[in-house]
Amino acid sequence: MYASFNKREPRQDAPLEHHSPPVTQAEPQEEAVNNDWTEASLKALKNDELKAILQGLGLKRSGNKKELVDRILGREVVTENKKKPKWRNSKARAMLVRMLMDKQSNVHKMTWKEIHASHEWFQEYDPMLFHDM
Repeated sequence: MYASFNKREPRQDAPLEHHSPPVTQAEPQEEAVNNDWTEASLKALKNDELKAILQGLGLKRSGNKKELVDRILGREVVTENKKKPKWRNSKARAMLVRMLMDKQSNVHKMTWKEIHASHEWFQEYDPMLFHDM
C-alpha cells in the first residue's frame, strides 16, 4: 500500500514524462575558411573584420592591413627580427681577435679582403672594418 522510498518506481496511473534535451543558444560561428577571397575583397574589409577572419583561421592577428591580408591569403613572409650585434660585441670580432692572437694562424698571410670573405660571420659586417687590421 505504501510506496517504498528505497525503490523508486513510476506510478502505474501517472503519465510518462518525455524529457527533451535542454535548449541552448546557438554559439556564434567563426568565419568559415573561404577559398574565394581575393586581395581586393579583403582590402575592402576593416582591420577588425580581417582580425576576426584570422582568429577563425587560428592565425596571428597583429600587423598592418597589408600583413593581415597577406596572412589570410597565405603569402606571409616570415622574417627574423634579430638585430645583428655591433661589431665591437660580435662573435665575428671575437673570433678574429683569437685568430690574430694565434701566431700560427693563416690569417697573418691573408689580405683584409680575404679575411672578410673567409667566414660568413665576417661577411655580415662592412668590409672596411677589416681594412685597418
